[in-house]
Formats: sequence, C-alpha cells, structure tokens
Amino acid sequence: MNILQMSEQIGKVNPIVCVPVGDNPDMCFLGSVAYSSRCGKILDIDAAPQFARHSANMEVAAEIIGSVSTRNYSVDDVREAVRSKNKSSTTEKDICDVYEILTNRQAYGNDNYPKVDGVENDLHWEGDPNLPPIGTRVRRGQIWPFTNQDSGMPGTVIGYRDDHFNLIVEWDTSMVFPYHFDKNGEHQRSNVEVCDVPRVLKTEKIAVGCLVKRGPDWKWFDQDGGKDNIGTVYRVKGSNIVYVRWTNGIKSNYRFGYDGTYDVILCDPFDETVKRTLGNQQHVWRLDDSQKVVLKNGSKCNENGRNTKTNVTKTVRDRQTNNESVPDSQEKNKFLDKLGENTSTNQNTGDVSKELDNSNSSDDLSSWEWKDKEGNWVSFPYSEKVKIQKAYEKNIKGTVLVRINEDIYRVVLSKMIQINISSRESQEIRHLS
Repeated sequence: MNILQMSEQIGKVNPIVCVPVGDNPDMCFLGSVAYSSRCGKILDIDAAPQFARHSANMEVAAEIIGSVSTRNYSVDDVREAVRSKNKSSTTEKDICDVYEILTNRQAYGNDNYPKVDGVENDLHWEGDPNLPPIGTRVRRGQIWPFTNQDSGMPGTVIGYRDDHFNLIVEWDTSMVFPYHFDKNGEHQRSNVEVCDVPRVLKTEKIAVGCLVKRGPDWKWFDQDGGKDNIGTVYRVKGSNIVYVRWTNGIKSNYRFGYDGTYDVILCDPFDETVKRTLGNQQHVWRLDDSQKVVLKNGSKCNENGRNTKTNVTKTVRDRQTNNESVPDSQEKNKFLDKLGENTSTNQNTGDVSKELDNSNSSDDLSSWEWKDKEGNWVSFPYSEKVKIQKAYEKNIKGTVLVRINEDIYRVVLSKMIQINISSRESQEIRHLS
C-alpha cells in the first residue's frame, strides 16, 4: 500500500492537514494527500501556530454545537454561543476556527453512508422487526461509552447496519453515528433507547426528525395512510426536498418549497391535536406472528385491527429538475396500478416499475427458492422467478419486488434474503445452479 492509498483510507474517517516546509515542497503531492480526505486542506506554515489550538477549539465546538442551528448560522451566532459558555480565553481567530469546524461537522462524524437519490437503499431497508423503524426518536441509553457524541440531545433513526452497531442515528446536531440496539428487548444493553422528545427547530426551515402531514399541493392519494396522518422526516435534500416515513411503513420523497409547492407541511409537536393523532396512529413495532390475528380475507392485522398487508414501501425514481429531486406522480400511479393488477407490461418509468416488470422470461427459472418458517424450500411462482432472474442478470447485488400470495417482498440479492415489506420479517432465498 503506497502513501496515497494510506491517506485515502485514513481520510475516510479523519481530515488530513498538510503543512508545506522547505525551499521547494511538492505541492502537487501534498494536495493529493490532503484532498484525498474529507475536508482536508493545505495549511500555510504561518497559520500553524493557530492550528495548534485546533484540539481546544474542537472541544469548544462540541460544547456549543447544540446551541447553534444546523443550517443558516453565521460567525456572529457562533460568537454569541461561545460567549454564553463564558469562554473568555477564546480569541476571534478561535471563533472563526470553531465556525469552520461546525460548518464541516460531517467530516468528524460517521456520515459516510450512501445518500443516493433513491428513496430506499442499503441504508434505509427495514428488514428486522426487532429494530425501531426509520424516523423513531432516540436518546443515549444506559450503556453509553461515547462521551459527548450526542451533545446531550435526542436524535432520529435514519438507517441500519449488519454488524454489532446496527442502528444509525442522526442527532439533532446533524452528526451521524452508528450504535448498538439490543434486538432481544434487553434495553440495558443498548447504546440508545426510544424516546418521545420532539425535534425542535432553531433557524432551520425543516430538519431530520420533524413531524409532517400532507400539505396544500399533496397529490399522492392515501400514500400517507389517510388525511391528517403524520410522518417523520428522515432525510433532507437541499432546502426543499424531504424524505418521509409514514407510520404505515411507506417512505417517499416530497416537495417542501420546491417551486413554491408543498406536498407536506410541518406539524407542531407540542400541539395537543398532533400529539393525539400521532398517538392514535402509532403501533407496536416489535410484533411477531403470535400477536397477529388473521382476518376473513386472509390478511393479517395487529391487535388494534390495523391491516399489516397493505403497508407497502413505494420506491420511486427521482425526477431530476434543476439538480433537485421531485416526486413523479405518474411513476407513483403506475406503481399503484402494478400492485393492484400485477400486469406484465414492460414500462420504463422508474425503479419500481422495472422491479415489477413481468416480461421476457429467462432460463434456469426453477432454481429460485425461498425458505418458509418450517425450514422447507419453496419455489417462487413463475412470474416472480422471471423478475428475480432478470434483476440477477442485471445486477447480482440488486433488489426486486415480488409477490407471494397476497404479500409483497423485497428480494435483496446481495444478502440472499427477502423482506416482507409489511411485517419487515426476512427469509432466506437461494439460487440453485
């Protein structure tokens, strides 16, 4: 491994600052090393004495980060926050450094997860019913060895990982880190615990963790579960596109000020009506089959009578307009038609339409099977084998939606599992060759 490869690996986690010295420093090489890292830079030797205070200024930034808005703040805001902490030894240059640290705060967190334009990717898949859903509010738990990573504030679940640190949390400071959440219900072993502390905005227009409901420009039918239902923002793109998870399990992106339009609007988390609505629509996320009852139509619902079969996550392709993503009503409508009719028309209208495409069968279809609860391997229906095989031939690590009886599953080829979109339970699949 050469120096540039090493610097690139180190730079994934830590910024690299290079100080050129000598009569003829290799600025090209130093630039390659510095800029291979997140927020790396080349520092003039005259600025080195001030940079020696970087560690102390990092501590100041960590102390005031919760007092400063995550967006649209100025050096004056930082100066006021520093003075409120009685940091008399902090100089004006220190304040500018603290401002720079806060501006580049993502460089000091673990925010190296994919933020592709798709509504759902590896980060956002909800495959384990024993983990809190996307959008759940959390705070530090009983086992907390991470000093002040949370700045003493609550956060929002925004994704998952497959290792010990299985829950990805974005704190209200916008810092992102992974934590362990015990899936067996022994919360004294978890780094974080579920809470009901709402997201409170400072100068932000909207932020992760905010509650929203359909707005004046809503045209997505009952994707939100019905009028006045409430969802949680789990990602903000730019200043006018938000990604929302509704309590029925559906996730999608919406306009929040794009071209002056609002698919969703903010809810006041302290409003009694909002609290009551949110309480009525929330349901237990830790729910196994023994706690469900079967209705006459064969679908399952929980003890409160909510149907779990219809909670389908609609993944739509973002329509690029002026480099911003806007939900496309035609694509969503076609997706709804696909689910209702299970047609076989090949329409190039977005990721989900492609996933549900049912035409052009491939060879070796009988080799796709899934494992039921009794441990028996069951062959997929012919139409679903076609979809899986086509997705496999296109990308062996891709995903595809399939239907088994009345349930919709997401097949994850990279992990060889299928996830029930309603219950979020996962099952093994295999491809026999």
